[in-house]
Amino acid sequence: NLRNNHFSARFRAVSAILITLIIMTAFSCKSGGSGGGGSGGVGGGNGEDDGKNGGSNFIGYTIMGRVRSAITGGKLAGAQVVLRQGSQIAGTATTGSDGDYAFTGMPGGSYQVEAASGNYRQMATATFTVSSNKSNIDITLDREWPVDGSVLVGELVAGTPGVSGSGSDTLINPFGIAFGPDGSLYIVDDSQKIRKVTPGNPTITDFAGTGDTGFADGPAAKALFNSLFGLCFAPNGDIYVADGRNHRIRKISNGEVTTVAGTGELGSEPGGTLATETALNLPFGLTFVAGELYFSNHAGNRVQRITNGVIFNIAGDGTEASSGDEGAAPASQVWKPAGLAAGPDALYIAEYGAHRIRKINMQGNISTVAGTGTPGAAVNQLRNARAVAVDAVGTLYIADSLNHRLIRVYNGTPTVIAGGTQGLGNGQMKRPEGIAIGPDGYIYVAENTGHRIMRY
Repeated sequence: NLRNNHFSARFRAVSAILITLIIMTAFSCKSGGSGGGGSGGVGGGNGEDDGKNGGSNFIGYTIMGRVRSAITGGKLAGAQVVLRQGSQIAGTATTGSDGDYAFTGMPGGSYQVEAASGNYRQMATATFTVSSNKSNIDITLDREWPVDGSVLVGELVAGTPGVSGSGSDTLINPFGIAFGPDGSLYIVDDSQKIRKVTPGNPTITDFAGTGDTGFADGPAAKALFNSLFGLCFAPNGDIYVADGRNHRIRKISNGEVTTVAGTGELGSEPGGTLATETALNLPFGLTFVAGELYFSNHAGNRVQRITNGVIFNIAGDGTEASSGDEGAAPASQVWKPAGLAAGPDALYIAEYGAHRIRKINMQGNISTVAGTGTPGAAVNQLRNARAVAVDAVGTLYIADSLNHRLIRVYNGTPTVIAGGTQGLGNGQMKRPEGIAIGPDGYIYVAENTGHRIMRY
């Protein structure tokens, strides 16, 4: 089962605003009285005397503010607000009729405040020093998702549309994408390399791999890969990649490539064995949850986890079928799982073979959250969805690959926000296969047969 702390994630929110609070000193309240944590608050007091000898009974801050719309000028009631301290969720709240929110009893430290509301999308960052016991932070949302049936027109980030290549301005069938701690976008494509685009510079550089097909660990510039499908970053900044046709998972740390799972042989094993002694079959999606690596064993029809060098089965029994909703995930079947994403309360799986998105909650139960299981182009259907991303308030973004579109699922309602027709023109897509939420709050999409990365 998934542990309760597995969803204290390193993800950024899309449809959200991010405010970083640098709290330099704690406030000491001299008089007795009340004090309480916000919903789920970390370190909130209870109003009791904590320092009988020193006369101090509570240390904490109130973080409060109002969420507004820059488009209508109005206050946004019912907005979702998330308070984070590091990777931990310190509190959650829903704004009242005046758009107000408040968290009380917060200890000193560095915080993030994220807010989302309906069809708004926004992220911004501000840093300041708290000098009193109350911090007033008003949040303004000023970008909207389309609500009238129109689609977003993306902005080119990397690659030359429709042109395949491994030069500084071209990509070859990009698959997975992920943002690193340095803010750069990392890409895996059919060049047999890990490639990199730095913020504000469209030039594509090589991060690892020679471009030749094969298998070799060692210095990143000399390493060999065979069909890289997915990648993600560990909390410490190491990069993990799904080396698909080498049937291995590889790690790049301090410029060195090593193998962390797989033997090179094809297999679909139930786990309980050392990762480096366990056969895999086309590993694809990767994500970290509370410091542990989860991956999809794509052709092995399993989702698995590596803990202390040992593989454990999370979902699927190795058969090409999809079943087990509302039951325990280890007893379920998952059909060609592809991309993975960890949200605030669940692990999400793009089930490529079953045309749906499934989630495993903190109790270890599996369910379907998007798609009907039948391929189709209706808004509630998917066709071989390959990738999924999720923001801090649980909004899903789906790369609906063979429908050539990007879908947003908010409060259970799916909306097509980009694509829908195959092509390279405005509002079109060509086989989206990778998706990532950028530090700027935009959605980045890797178009496999479009040979480009777009931003929405």
